[in-house]
Amino acid sequence: MDKHKGEPSVGALIDSDDLKYINDLYGHDAGDAALKTFAKVLEDNFGKLGKVCRNGGDEFAVFLKRTTRTEGRAIFKKLFRQKLTFSYQGKDYPYTISLGFAAYPDQGASREELLNKADAALYAVKMTGKGTMAAYHPDMVKEGRAQLGFNLRDLAVNLPGAFFIYRADDGKILFANRELLRITECSSMEVFIEFIGRKVKGLIAPEDYAEAVESCDQQVGDSDDAVAHMVKNPYFGEIYYVILSPKPDQK
Repeated sequence: MDKHKGEPSVGALIDSDDLKYINDLYGHDAGDAALKTFAKVLEDNFGKLGKVCRNGGDEFAVFLKRTTRTEGRAIFKKLFRQKLTFSYQGKDYPYTISLGFAAYPDQGASREELLNKADAALYAVKMTGKGTMAAYHPDMVKEGRAQLGFNLRDLAVNLPGAFFIYRADDGKILFANRELLRITECSSMEVFIEFIGRKVKGLIAPEDYAEAVESCDQQVGDSDDAVAHMVKNPYFGEIYYVILSPKPDQK
């Protein structure tokens, strides 16, 4: 920035989404392979246009010299049009990224200010689904990821109503919140897993199972007072998000 003081430039922060899932599913060697592949992708895309740095963990920073906000958006869009995969032990795995950027000097006159604005844009992306990009806008307010960031623990404790996530191919429950434990009268996740056998089938009466599966296959249904939505996750395959919403008693 000192070398290009006052010239239109763009600063961006980029995260490799869900690196923890890669580490948990395939091991830390796979996570390292993903990071190395991602770093090379960034260097190939932006190395000749400016500076590429690793901030730590799965977060990288990019500075594009002599680049306007509009030009930066077009450059970053090319990255998102690429199919991102990493190879580990002879097999390719897909992954997604999230990116937030801001313009120098209009939106940030110093390195700290520019990165803070880019981080606010990245935070906005993370809060609305990941896997995409956003330019900084003054309406974006970053409260701090540690203060406002939602994670599975927050959902487990604070989400109103019973909620769980399960894998379509084998019915394995990947996540259940506290309310589901309460209505199944389980004192802990360990008791819950033992009670249902870690499978969604354990939550449904045998006579209702076929109907519930058919409802989930249609992605949205209300049999057994459940609403389900199926999505394709790059690490778990097809998974269902299910909310149990008891209907009021009918007289």
